Formats: sequence, structure tokens, C-alpha cells
Amino acid sequence: MTIFIGLLLIFWGIFVLYSSTFRLKKGDYHDTGPIGVSGYIEFEFLFKFLNRFPANVMKGFTFFIGIALVTFGTIIIV
Repeated sequence: MTIFIGLLLIFWGIFVLYSSTFRLKKGDYHDTGPIGVSGYIEFEFLFKFLNRFPANVMKGFTFFIGIALVTFGTIIIV
């Protein structure tokens, strides 16, 4: 079971790395929706706060999350 979870995290991290490197455009990093629509007000405030940063900072943050997922998956497997 730990191998399955580790592999899942590694593949998820690779997908995030691929998306942040090649697929996402500058406009994809900005949230334009109104607050209170999805029901998760905490996440919506977080995304509105993160919109204050430039797109390159957000891309680096997304890249860091992908590396963290791959690393965490590797640690779980080992």
C-alpha cells in the first residue's frame, strides 16, 4: 500500500511539474472568480491573496509543490 501511495504522489508531482513548466500560461495563475461561489471561502481568500504576486512567482511556487510531491513520494517508498 505504501508503494502505491508513493507512486501516486510521484506521478502527481510529475504531472504538476509538467503542467507548471509547459501547459500553464500567465493568465492561468490568476483567479478572476468572485468570492463565495464555491463554498470554500478559505481557499478563495487564499487564491485572492496569492494573486498579488507576479506570475513567475506563482509558477515557481507551483514548481516547488511538484518537486515536494515527488520527494515525498520517494521518501514514502524508501
